[in-house]
Amino acid sequence: MDPLKISDLPAIARDWDGFRPNMKGYIVPQDLKLHPNCDDIESQIGEFTSTDYMRADDAPFLALSAAQNIPTTTLAIRGETFTVPLSLREIAYLTGTHLGNADTVAGNEVKFLNATSRKAISQTLATVLTNLQVPHMVIAQTTLVALDVLKGGSRQLSTSPVDTNHFATIFVIFPSLNPTDIRAYATHGVLTSDVKLPEDLTQSVSAIGMYAGVSDARITVGASDPIICLTYHVSAHPHSDHAIVPGLENLSGALQPLRDAFCLWRHRLNAGATAEKSPALKLFFLENAPAFAHEFAGDDATLLRHVAPLAKAYGFKVYIGQLVHTLSTEQEVSHPYKEYDNDIDIDSLEMDDHPEVDYKWENLLTLGGANAAEPDLLELATEMVQTDWRLQEDLFELDADEDWEGVDESLYSSTVNYTHVRNASVLFIAPM
Repeated sequence: MDPLKISDLPAIARDWDGFRPNMKGYIVPQDLKLHPNCDDIESQIGEFTSTDYMRADDAPFLALSAAQNIPTTTLAIRGETFTVPLSLREIAYLTGTHLGNADTVAGNEVKFLNATSRKAISQTLATVLTNLQVPHMVIAQTTLVALDVLKGGSRQLSTSPVDTNHFATIFVIFPSLNPTDIRAYATHGVLTSDVKLPEDLTQSVSAIGMYAGVSDARITVGASDPIICLTYHVSAHPHSDHAIVPGLENLSGALQPLRDAFCLWRHRLNAGATAEKSPALKLFFLENAPAFAHEFAGDDATLLRHVAPLAKAYGFKVYIGQLVHTLSTEQEVSHPYKEYDNDIDIDSLEMDDHPEVDYKWENLLTLGGANAAEPDLLELATEMVQTDWRLQEDLFELDADEDWEGVDESLYSSTVNYTHVRNASVLFIAPM
């Protein structure tokens, strides 16, 4: 059940009844354990529909980060000091006399001798992980495993995972004295991806990141001076939530904890579970107040592209509702004798701590834009918004339109009805 492409949302919404999601990752409804951080189905859906977890689009398996004007880097390689970039004479000495005619050395024999360059490299590593769309909730640990001297030509890169926590490998290319053409390639399934490094590496460092296990990973170096390359393994901290640790198997497709929540929800509904164990409805307040599916954008579109295929696969209805929420209170505004004022400063008015509250649903539409006759569902939705503190928080995060209307006049004061009106778009996920 791959998340939908955002560009496909309008067409799919128009033919929602005929839409059939691909069933990649589908499992039959069954009694699954809840995620360790979640108390119930609703909280699991709420947790994993956060943009901390949902991707706006499929993640790449190869990515590049380049930093310009990095500070001078001084390395200790097997106890001897070298300053990058290395001259041809220094490279010859390093790979010949110092390393015994070898062009690689283990990472534990390489040390950074200045903190500023070490910090710059750390920032470059973090950027390439962001470009690989690694969720920031994943605690990533980087380990320097090797230093290589790369000469002109093509060289195979090792990306095989070394343990279950190793999920990505990053190759850091250090500055060289002369411009050169450097490209990296990787293949995953039938897809091939490539990146081209900046030609002028004299004052820049580039990081090439790829997920562990890509096939035919290689780097080509043009006919120029040899270059220094550091290899880092990126591993998930043992305390990371492994359900969200990225890898080749989940660069696309439904988030496993989100799929499991829909799967368990359907299982419990089929088994006749109580409302406490099986939600009667799930509501999402939408940031940009779209009225129709083709108006979804930003985080709203990311939400819809993830939940719509799961809802369809596990037999749930998807609606968009327009809610008007009104707070109102009558206030008395003083004025001089008989000086009636029709231009009251709205900033001088305050909402009462216990105002009158009104909830009104203007409509409830299918994704295709047709009216849905579901009065009982709207009644349930109103009750949920009134009583669920999380939904109340979402509602009051929306901007309110303030207004007032005169009710009565007296010699020394005016009585006005002061209102806060919030117009909200709400995504409904409801059992069939």
